[in-house]
Amino acid sequence: MTKIVLIVFLLMVLPAYADEDGVTRLHDQMYSTDQTWGGTIEIDGVVQFDTGTTLTIKPGTTVRFTKTDTDKDGIGENEIYVQGRLLALGTKEKPVVFTSAENEPRPGDWGAVNIMVSEGETNVIENCVIEYGYRGFHMHFSKGRVTGCTMRNNYLGIQCQDSELEVTGCNITGNRGAIVFKDSKLLIKDNVIADNYWGIRFLYGEVELTGNRITGNMVNGVTFRENKVKATGNVLTGNRKGFSADTAELTLSGNVITDSVESGVYLKHSTGTVTGCDISGNGDSGISVEDSNVRISGNDITGNRNFGIDNNGAMDVDARGNWWGIVEGPAVSAMVYDKSDRPGLGSVLYSPVAMKPFPVFY
Repeated sequence: MTKIVLIVFLLMVLPAYADEDGVTRLHDQMYSTDQTWGGTIEIDGVVQFDTGTTLTIKPGTTVRFTKTDTDKDGIGENEIYVQGRLLALGTKEKPVVFTSAENEPRPGDWGAVNIMVSEGETNVIENCVIEYGYRGFHMHFSKGRVTGCTMRNNYLGIQCQDSELEVTGCNITGNRGAIVFKDSKLLIKDNVIADNYWGIRFLYGEVELTGNRITGNMVNGVTFRENKVKATGNVLTGNRKGFSADTAELTLSGNVITDSVESGVYLKHSTGTVTGCDISGNGDSGISVEDSNVRISGNDITGNRNFGIDNNGAMDVDARGNWWGIVEGPAVSAMVYDKSDRPGLGSVLYSPVAMKPFPVFY
């Protein structure tokens, strides 16, 4: 065995040991056997785990990343890259923490916790804190479950492509983008997604959103494009737009959508239903529709600044059977924008109107 081959072999199989200060320091390294981490791990490089391996991280472990920025783009490059399976198993009392090792940490100090082409069992990220990364948790062609985690002060809290992922009971706050998905199947349930620049963005794939609080996101709370979407029992308040859908197949039911800066719900080239929602107090329109075949019924559409529903397309909007806060036809007519306001637009069909508010269950 040559000297170079021997060195590479030893890097792949030998365990890392803690220094005198109790910190285990890892550099560029590939593991081909299962590993268990505990205590404090400091990563100064890219630590990789080969196909078939499992990395288990015990409760109370801190994994911190130094910042290396060779291309001077301001984004750190040190990270974890798992092609096997990751089990990051914190508890509420002893979370696993992924963070920056810098004295003055900033978003993007390190790369990501990457799960790549992990074709085996489900990866589990449980009761973890992920902060100051570029993409805190990043997954491609894999299955995962993220539960009870805090994602904060990252460029992107979670990014996922061509994967199946469940995100439940998490707090995702203060990131530039909270959750970004493409070509994936997702369950997003019982999370708080607040005070990010972007909230949730979906491109292609299928998603179920249930019981989330999505508040104070500077752009949109939830953005869909070319997705199949079921959103039930969510509270969206204080976002620029609440739900924004383009070319989506959607079912929105039992959601509270209030105090958006612009529209509570924006629908373009989409199909589906909006039922049983409280859509009130939004800064522009409750629902803005452009050339969409969407049935809007059984909702409370009240107190929106300009219009309850504005139709900006040539198709009629079926909005019969909603509560508008009033029952007189002429007064309701003033709360819609359609062809009576601008020739060439379709109508908003609002009659008959509901005679009393609907209970909204969430």
